[in-house]
Amino acid sequence: MRNQKIQDERILMQKRKIGSDAFQITFYGLLLSVLVQQYMFNAPFSQYAVEIILFIAISIYIIIRNIMVGNDLFESSKHSQKIVVINSLVSGLVIAIINTTLNYIKLGDLFKTNSLNTILISAMSFLCATIISFIGFEILYLINKRKQKQIQSILDSDE
Repeated sequence: MRNQKIQDERILMQKRKIGSDAFQITFYGLLLSVLVQQYMFNAPFSQYAVEIILFIAISIYIIIRNIMVGNDLFESSKHSQKIVVINSLVSGLVIAIINTTLNYIKLGDLFKTNSLNTILISAMSFLCATIISFIGFEILYLINKRKQKQIQSILDSDE
């Protein structure tokens, strides 16, 4: 038999937390790398394609694995639908701010002189991003709730 070292649960949890934190740093680093290369350096897509593919693949993996194992993506409370709306609004706002900032950096004086166009572009960015985010979050919410009901019915049938 192999000598298996028994590890303390606290140490194991700390190691998992450190790995999780490192993963989050890498995940957000990929996103930042894509944004900087695309908007600030005007890099061609081929230069940051690997980062964006990894970012999307990691995002899909996290969502699918959490749904498959039954983790509730949205809090199981009567306010969970509000969380979908709030997440959509925050996503729309962040996308509009990033888009406006990067357009300001890219266009400079042209962007300053047409303040009405700037406001309209920012508002349209916010509106479109919010609607698209809401559709995505709502689909995830419905899939997640269906999986939660399946798990609950399995648990109820076992009792």
